[in-house]
Amino acid sequence: MIVKGSMRYTASGRKRNITRVRRQKVEFMQLHAQEEPIRRETKEYPSAPLTPYKPQPRQDWKSEVSSEYTIAPAYNKGAYQVISRDNVKDIGK
Repeated sequence: MIVKGSMRYTASGRKRNITRVRRQKVEFMQLHAQEEPIRRETKEYPSAPLTPYKPQPRQDWKSEVSSEYTIAPAYNKGAYQVISRDNVKDIGK
């Protein structure tokens, strides 16, 4: 692709922001090893004690209740709705 024109403008015609930032040179400093031992500045708090395992309560009732309902599109609009077994014959009307 051959592009002609000024480099001050983008391909869409907007003017580019051509500001350049000059960085300051960082002066070299030699690192020295710490001679003092590292000490905590904050107080140390113990963690919570371990608790015994408790299994989750059973959720068998959810599958039993959901078997009484069916899911179908709402009047051919794309969204789904929950319909009871009594109203299955009215789906899409």
